[in-house]
Amino acid sequence: MVGTILAALALLAVIGLASLVRARRILARLDREIAKSWQELLSALHERLEALEELSLALRSAGYVPEGIGRLREALDWLRKSTGDPRALAEADERVEAVLRGIYRALPRERDERVRQAQNRLAEADEELDLKKHRYNELVLNWYELTRGFAYKFFLRGRKGPEPFAVPGEEEGLVRRHLPTL
Repeated sequence: MVGTILAALALLAVIGLASLVRARRILARLDREIAKSWQELLSALHERLEALEELSLALRSAGYVPEGIGRLREALDWLRKSTGDPRALAEADERVEAVLRGIYRALPRERDERVRQAQNRLAEADEELDLKKHRYNELVLNWYELTRGFAYKFFLRGRKGPEPFAVPGEEEGLVRRHLPTL
């Protein structure tokens, strides 16, 4: 009887230890994936900045929306200064989007070919950035979903989780869409 209890306790200890080792491996792999995805997102953001610079030059050379070009420059400077924190980057990116919407509304229907090409390059860069943002946010949400388990909480005591690439208020929508309700 005592031998059976000791064997059961030993089995539970082995299962618990295996669970902790598995949790540690999964978290390490997910951390690497998040870091890689963040670097890819920053790379896509850099490509988008270059496309925005090209659009700004094309608009200036065509003489379109001179007041919008100044606002675009300010928004781009803000975006360049915000390269460390996902929330700050998302807010700066939202500022750029707001300026672009104003510029696009003021553009004439028939545009200079250079402006049209710059817009096409920007659209490609935006599409790539959207894919990278989506992938990064999915990994962050997976991280938060995993951290609800006991074994994961054991390793993450006192550690702050990664932040989604979203403006404040937007992350609740991300969580609602992607995580199961409790």
